[in-house]
Amino acid sequence: MRVEKVPIDMSSEQKEILGIVSKRQLTYLAIGGIILYSYIPFIYKLFSGFSWFIGAIFSLFAAAPTVSLVLYLAFAKVQKFNMNRDYYYYIRFQRKTQYGSWRKGN
Repeated sequence: MRVEKVPIDMSSEQKEILGIVSKRQLTYLAIGGIILYSYIPFIYKLFSGFSWFIGAIFSLFAAAPTVSLVLYLAFAKVQKFNMNRDYYYYIRFQRKTQYGSWRKGN
């Protein structure tokens, strides 16, 4: 059998948006942006009565968990299995439902 070298990596996802992010990553960023847009203005208005600086600081602290989760799921990889974190967790959590009592034979 003949072996041919392929000049590109066929196993990684294609970076389709400006060569930087894939559609999956862009979806994560868009959903994270929508979630941030839904609650950050409320946090800012709540604390901006004291000062605009206090409102901005509390908004940054409120946005940090969402931003870190989105960046973690969108851009981090599991190097051992060469797959993205979101797909890895999807497989891990799906496997939990496959436990059962199995018996040999009929």
